[in-house]
Amino acid sequence: MTRVLIVEDRESLREMLRDFLSERYYVFDAESAEEAEKHLLHYPDIILCDLKLPGISGIEFIDIVKERCPESEIIIMTAFGDIPTAVEAMRKGAFDFIPKPLDLNLLAVLIEKAEKTIALKRKIDNGEKKFEVIGESPIFKNTLSIAKRYADEDIPVLILGESGSGKEIIARYIHLNSKRKDRMFVPINSSAIPASLFESEIFGYSKGAFTGAINSKKGLIEVAEGGTVFFDEIGDLPLNLQAKILRLIESGEYQRVGGERFLKANVRFLFATNKDIKEMVNNGTFREDLYHRISAFTVKVPPLRERPEDIPLLLNYFLEKSQKGKSLKIDKKTLETLKKMEWRGNVRELKNLVEKWVIFGEVFFDRGISEIDDNIRINLDPDKTFRKYQEDFEKKILEFYLKKHKGNKLAMAKELDMNYKTLLSKLAKYGL
Repeated sequence: MTRVLIVEDRESLREMLRDFLSERYYVFDAESAEEAEKHLLHYPDIILCDLKLPGISGIEFIDIVKERCPESEIIIMTAFGDIPTAVEAMRKGAFDFIPKPLDLNLLAVLIEKAEKTIALKRKIDNGEKKFEVIGESPIFKNTLSIAKRYADEDIPVLILGESGSGKEIIARYIHLNSKRKDRMFVPINSSAIPASLFESEIFGYSKGAFTGAINSKKGLIEVAEGGTVFFDEIGDLPLNLQAKILRLIESGEYQRVGGERFLKANVRFLFATNKDIKEMVNNGTFREDLYHRISAFTVKVPPLRERPEDIPLLLNYFLEKSQKGKSLKIDKKTLETLKKMEWRGNVRELKNLVEKWVIFGEVFFDRGISEIDDNIRINLDPDKTFRKYQEDFEKKILEFYLKKHKGNKLAMAKELDMNYKTLLSKLAKYGL
């Protein structure tokens, strides 16, 4: 079932759209782009987004979506007078726009067109391109070999690895090498869904199940029919919800919240965690029966520091994806420094570092890793958005150069190759 995310600050319009679409689509909504960012964890297929939102605008949200969910199609909702801006949104990657007041028949046509476009893209991706898994080191090749061996068997698999090491990449690799590859892959971040909403999100709910349940809603298990469900961060799931997942795996059945009949789950289950599950079983924070049910077949993803020979490949891949017309060169000394780094955040940390370099330019290579990055290292936080990372990093780099030049803003602007007025504006923004 196609997943549609509605981003609209007017509650009445959100409700109208939810009622109109929920019979045919899996619908979730947000009143701001900031709230909608959390829903990107569920990889919506289509996003209906208002152009003018409080906080982050619809135009700015397009960049966030294209970074986090490049396969999603965005339909911009706009007032008639903002059509030139909506056209600009299409240049930035939006699929189409629809003027307000909304013509629901036209909206239905646009969503259907977006669905066909998504289906065509997936068909091309499955038929003409291999899923991009980057790594040639012996230890990583062994990981892929084990994952491929498990792919053909319709069995639960537990993927173990540190944060940022690429557990979801391995999960997608298993899915795309399985018999279910032509059906949906539905990732679920177990730690991101509030415990009070977990059952209704996963299993769905029946009409009248609780106040506000004016229609029945399919859960993610039903949405993924025939495909693969990937429970990421399974170690963060509370004990009472672990019991629900155990029953689902063992019986293959579940009930919607407020429902009377049992439904059959035709999905394959994959799980991942960065925690020591055995230790959690010993201290009573993870069910032993669930552990044995999901851990019979495991794949261990090596940390980046154990496969340094893959760093040049990953670096080139991220540079090609991120440069957007900019030219960056990496000398041998910098490359050797990268290979020797600890990489506590693993592949995700390397990706973030490349994005910093692309955003802030050659100055990083001129000064080298040792002078700059040790002073501005930003700890990874799963609750932070990419925009917040950018802002934190921008503030740190400005603090670094402000201190270096002892408050001389002209010298700062010159070294950073930044317009002086722009620099003053940014310093004011961060209170520096």
